[in-house]
Amino acid sequence: MGAATSKRRGGSAAAVLDFAVAQILGDDTALGALPAVLARMVEAFGLRAALAFQPSGAQDPAVLAVHPPGAVDQALLARIGVVTAAGARARGEGAESPLVVTLDEQPGSVLLARSVPVGGQCLCALALVGETTDWDAEVRSTAHAVAAIVATQIRHANDMTALAERQALTRALITGAPIAVLAMDADGLLIEFNPAAERLSGYRRDEVLGQPLSEILVPERDRPRILEHISTYVATGNPEEFTGQIRVPTLHADGTERVAELTPVQITIGGRTIFTGFLRDLTEIERSHAELADQTERLNCLIASAIPGVLITDERGTVTNVSQSFGTMFGLDEPLAGTQGTQGASVLRRVAREFADPVRFARRAVAVLRARQPITGEQLTCADGRTVEWDYWPVLVDGRHRGDIWLAWDMSDRKALERQRIEVQRRLAEQNQRLRKLDEARNQFLAIVSHELRTPLTSIVSFSELIKGEADGLTPEGVKFLDIIERNADRLHRLVGDLLMLDRLEAGALPLDLAPVSVADLAAEAVRSAAAAAAKQGIAIEVSTGEGPLVAADHRRLMQVLDNLIANAVKFSHRNQRVLVTAGYDGRQWRIDVTDTGIGIPPEEAGQLFNRFVRASNARTAGLPGTGLGLSIVKVLTEMHGGHVGVDSTLGRGSTFSVCLPGPEAPQ
Repeated sequence: MGAATSKRRGGSAAAVLDFAVAQILGDDTALGALPAVLARMVEAFGLRAALAFQPSGAQDPAVLAVHPPGAVDQALLARIGVVTAAGARARGEGAESPLVVTLDEQPGSVLLARSVPVGGQCLCALALVGETTDWDAEVRSTAHAVAAIVATQIRHANDMTALAERQALTRALITGAPIAVLAMDADGLLIEFNPAAERLSGYRRDEVLGQPLSEILVPERDRPRILEHISTYVATGNPEEFTGQIRVPTLHADGTERVAELTPVQITIGGRTIFTGFLRDLTEIERSHAELADQTERLNCLIASAIPGVLITDERGTVTNVSQSFGTMFGLDEPLAGTQGTQGASVLRRVAREFADPVRFARRAVAVLRARQPITGEQLTCADGRTVEWDYWPVLVDGRHRGDIWLAWDMSDRKALERQRIEVQRRLAEQNQRLRKLDEARNQFLAIVSHELRTPLTSIVSFSELIKGEADGLTPEGVKFLDIIERNADRLHRLVGDLLMLDRLEAGALPLDLAPVSVADLAAEAVRSAAAAAAKQGIAIEVSTGEGPLVAADHRRLMQVLDNLIANAVKFSHRNQRVLVTAGYDGRQWRIDVTDTGIGIPPEEAGQLFNRFVRASNARTAGLPGTGLGLSIVKVLTEMHGGHVGVDSTLGRGSTFSVCLPGPEAPQ
């Protein structure tokens, strides 16, 4: 037996360990009981001193407790820190070899024992200072056990602190959410009701907690269905129709009903079913929709009764409005209501038969549609001798093609029709203005909805992460549901982010942070960033760059341009194909091409791809995901740099998207 055994005065190692367990586990932090435990070890093992500390890498250890106080000087503490760090690198955990020291000119040593690291950090280590260099196994195991017990209690205290912080964050998110957040248990009793829910319902939180939700917010006619759904979900786990976003009527404290959008989330925590709902008041939006529908109906009545012939098609060429006079003028005998919803091209082919030269009219109509330029006052002779004057007006809102308007007059009474034409043009100008205002309102509505969705989406993700942090109480199906929530919330969050960013870019609210940028290095970096994800889909990305000057650009925004183009090329390519990224300078400008050999783009759609929400028809048919915003962002960012974008595609054989940036001497 070693000297540490022969000098024991305070009892066995088992007694020391029992004392340590009772003291440390009885203290919330473990630090308050440490001095007494160290004193017991000094007495029991005949030590000169005992030290508890946390290793700190290159710095001196952080002392947790020492007995007797002041027994370990700074020099010895520094040596202990160095040896502990070296031992961690060599072994990773466990007891250290004794550190030989001189005590009162006599040889002695320091026995080091560390707890198992948690997340790469040792939470507690012990240093026992004695006059021996031969420490027996019982002392070593006791020191290691005490260090482990202290570390366990520290970790428990840290976990409790983190849990309290997460709970405080959750409460802050619920309280500050701009939409109503409420929750009820399996008995239908309210257990959560945030301030936004108070504003929506007119009830105070303290009035409704513990009360049946069905009697507070649900109209009486819908209460049996809600109660039946709760019973069905608790019994079977089937959410029935209560999934996604649904419109529901809600009761206000004053007895009136409001229309709200409900996003229900059913979760199970520790075997307890919780029904959570996010409610957004749609009352004002519904009123706006009703007003818009009323205005649309008035416009339809105006068109139907118009004296000149009017034919209106939307951006897809589908007939949306046709006046009675148009049908009378061109012999459309069947009810005109049946014409709406058909293709405008088929109506024009039937109209062509009324002219003396049907082929000339058909060719002229095709040329006008392709040019999309206003035409006024053109005259054609009908087969029966009448002269018809016609106008064409493309409907453009913010530069986007939204439809076509065809007007036709029988020139038998030119003066009267001239006055009428002027009036119709005025009305059409007003209609265009209304359409622009409606489009502006739509953009503003999208921006508001995108902004308002960010907070509840963040709340959904936060709640999901919080619940998954307590996954021991979840069923595998519950974990699967949480994964679905997180994946779809993240997808919607990215869509909202794209919408907000595009609006800010177009509004000039995101200025460029210009600095010298190497286009070649930028292209190589973008390829490296995307290569791993592409490889998982069986697609290789190659890069080829030439030499050229630096350009004044925003590195982050240009990287976003290339990331979007490369991601599209990978998405629309087939497995085992490759994507090629090239960058070259021709003396005036840099040109970056991203080429794939994928599905390609229908030629008639290529010119619209850089507009908002536009996606190729074959991509939609193939079910490939996307929002139609990525290329809009690419176009805006490139033009902010003084450049331009382009696309060259062959259906079924692939596409090349090009970004051209002016060189340092080129005019912006």
